Amino acid sequence: MIKRKNTTFASMGLDQTNTYQYAKEIFNTLGVKDDTEIQIPEQNVKVFRKHLSEMIKRQQSLNRYASRYTDNKLKIIRIQ
Repeated sequence: MIKRKNTTFASMGLDQTNTYQYAKEIFNTLGVKDDTEIQIPEQNVKVFRKHLSEMIKRQQSLNRYASRYTDNKLKIIRIQ
């Protein structure tokens, strides 16, 4: 039997990290070649990225984003 860590999915379902709201705002407002920074703890970056990728998939969007975490901030750039 394979044992997996489900902490990412548990955090996503209940939005305990408040990253869903960040992802939704970025998905709806960021234009091509625009960037923004959000302050989130490093352990929530994976959940944020998963929220954003799920929104892209559900909306069948062509939007693509790049992100980098430095100095307690996540910089997100819409690249397409």
